[in-house]
Amino acid sequence: MTITDTSFTQNLTVKRFEQGSFDDREEKVVAERSISLFVNGNETIRLMALPDQIEELVTGYLFSECVIDKNEDVVLLQFNPAAMSVEVRLAEHIQPVFNDKIRSVTTGCGRGLTFISALNSRFFKPTTAETTISPQTVIELMRKLQRKSPLFHDTGGVHSAAVAVADEILHSADDIGRHNAVDKVLGWLIRSDRLTQETESSGMLLTTGRLSSEIVTKTARGRFAFLISPSAPTSGAVQLAGDLGITLIGFARGERFNVYTRSERVILP
Repeated sequence: MTITDTSFTQNLTVKRFEQGSFDDREEKVVAERSISLFVNGNETIRLMALPDQIEELVTGYLFSECVIDKNEDVVLLQFNPAAMSVEVRLAEHIQPVFNDKIRSVTTGCGRGLTFISALNSRFFKPTTAETTISPQTVIELMRKLQRKSPLFHDTGGVHSAAVAVADEILHSADDIGRHNAVDKVLGWLIRSDRLTQETESSGMLLTTGRLSSEIVTKTARGRFAFLISPSAPTSGAVQLAGDLGITLIGFARGERFNVYTRSERVILP
């Protein structure tokens, strides 16, 4: 097997079986790296991720885990690509609580690890946004998201996430893990000071991944009223989205989708 490295992909020579025979064929696979996160000098966690938008990933992860609230809470954030490590120093008033043991966040079906507990419930208040959208907006946003990722078309190995307002995508990100992709767009919002009243009242979080309760929690943390995906939700996600006032939309494929919670926000023109 021959492997050639590129920025975010590797070219592999594989045996392709098709129409009754094997042929040598070159295929692209997405890159995966272990990224060590040091917070205030202590190695806290290792993130398995696509080596792209790392600063946004770390910022979004810390925000999702309720460690920081705004960009000013981070005094230093420095990525070392040679060591695949990120050093973060937080403002003096922030005292993060992490497990003493270093853990790795996997890219599997479950998150693998979260430090969020019931003590963080004050960060997840129900949204009261009165914004409405049309079915066509849902359909067009999903089409735009799918066109945003040439890496997916090349490899089929990444999830995408994006933040949208009205019918426009403001920013998108790819990663091998759906949680990471969402953290990257949240991190972009924090680092660019765009987590404002506009995104809180009319922002939408788009993802290509399955809608689990962790993704709903990130949606609430980002103050979005809408969470949209072409994939399926879990029962826990539906219950949590209902409790938090989030309009949860799944199976958004082609010209159809399902609205699971707060359906009054999706209205016919």
